[in-house]
Amino acid sequence: MPELYKFLMEHWALYHNLEYDSGEDKNPHLIFYNDKDEEVKIVPLKKMKAGEICDLLDSLGFYKRSQKGEEVPEEFMNFPLKATRDEL
Repeated sequence: MPELYKFLMEHWALYHNLEYDSGEDKNPHLIFYNDKDEEVKIVPLKKMKAGEICDLLDSLGFYKRSQKGEEVPEEFMNFPLKATRDEL
């Protein structure tokens, strides 16, 4: 799955509040949890391109750093939140 690999190598570290499990699952997917740790949505990744994964995370309000290693502002630490860079 070259597109998933591309996402992991090029984009993963830019997003906040994502966890990765490198298990032997042949059908990778994103699992979204609410604040009570309950699964609320599962999205299969096998056919998604790296850009589509980024678009999905962006549309759901996950904080995206402008570069790897950038600090996450305090107000974004605990959850995805929709805000444009200009609002920061």
